[in-house]
Amino acid sequence: MSKLKRYLLVLTALLAILVLLGVQVYWLLYSYKIEEALFSKSVRVALNQSIATLSKNEGMCQSMQSCFSCDSSFKASQHKTPNVLQNLDRQIRDELSRYDIDLAYELAIFKGKDTLKLNNLDQIAGSACYRLSLDKVLQSSDTEIGVIFPSRYNFFLHRMGLMFLGSVLLILMITFIFSLVISYYLKEVTLSKSIKEMVNNLAHEFRTPLSSISLAAKMIHQTEEASINGKIKKYADTILEENRRLQRQSDHILQLAALEQNNLFYQFREVELTEIVEEAIKSVWFLVEQKGGHISKSYDSGVYPIYGDHNELVHVFMNLLVNACKYSPQKLEINLSIQKSQKGTMVTIADKGIGIAVGEKKKIFEKYYRISSGNQHNTNGFGIGLYYVKEVLKAHRASITVESEPGKGSLFSVFFPNDLKKDGTKD
Repeated sequence: MSKLKRYLLVLTALLAILVLLGVQVYWLLYSYKIEEALFSKSVRVALNQSIATLSKNEGMCQSMQSCFSCDSSFKASQHKTPNVLQNLDRQIRDELSRYDIDLAYELAIFKGKDTLKLNNLDQIAGSACYRLSLDKVLQSSDTEIGVIFPSRYNFFLHRMGLMFLGSVLLILMITFIFSLVISYYLKEVTLSKSIKEMVNNLAHEFRTPLSSISLAAKMIHQTEEASINGKIKKYADTILEENRRLQRQSDHILQLAALEQNNLFYQFREVELTEIVEEAIKSVWFLVEQKGGHISKSYDSGVYPIYGDHNELVHVFMNLLVNACKYSPQKLEINLSIQKSQKGTMVTIADKGIGIAVGEKKKIFEKYYRISSGNQHNTNGFGIGLYYVKEVLKAHRASITVESEPGKGSLFSVFFPNDLKKDGTKD
């Protein structure tokens, strides 16, 4: 994964966390508004019930009329019926308790522009006041009763406490898990980078001894003893062939590392497809002979020019041919054909090997993936060959498809469109 994709992944996850936080805050505020609305409704219903109950008590109505008819500048203690406000307070408290509102409040009587208070309301300035007319009790429309709850906000928060705490804990847990995942991910990225550097260094270190082995084998092959003794010549040829095989594997590892880091540069030019295919066949011919197989070729001797990187395309077809050899445990038969059409050129490689299950066809081009039979000890590989093939062909704007049935072999088709420009892109 490129750095840009990693950054986008982290930013996307961080944005998701912020969105989740915003949603949680929104729902908390929304829940608070609902609690406030329910509370206001319950208080108003309780006040209505209290006034309705008091209006049925003629004695209480007369006492309240006598009490509130005096000048509002009188203090509550100066009234001859001090129990009036206490009874009113008791009635309201009983009604509030029916709605589970056990909250301290202040009671006030409003008469026109004057206010008669039970207690000093200096400490509750700015608090919401729930007012209701006493016209049913006093037969007068200018007098109202008011109830003020100084600590109603704490009451709302207390009711929402479990929801609020749950939301905060959920946000903290998700944030912690996200941080933990990012931490582990960064460690894995660092480890993967270290492994790639180590593999690259090993591949470079192999080059010197491989070159020395190749030089020594060539010198043995050119000696007089090799020309006389057929066994010496055969051994020298085997050393050279295996040395080339190791050299190809070493180069292949370096190419994959460059491909992973987007540092694989292609040299696009007009190349002959038959020459590329023949070079790939020549590179794997020793492996084909070892298994007693043969490769059947079906294409005209005409010219099949395409634009591409010669060396990378040779490695593409080498990988496909090597896979055909590895996954053909019985008699090895490979059919290779090249067909040209108005739209492009198609190269097909068919074998009669073990085949590929339907569920694995889409996975075989993934990096490090190997089909189930690939776990056998006699089938070597790392699961990166077809991934390399797909990426190189993608850079050439070419495509690859596979048709296969278990036990009946596989058919890989590589298509090069005609509308390729010299840089590998389409017109």
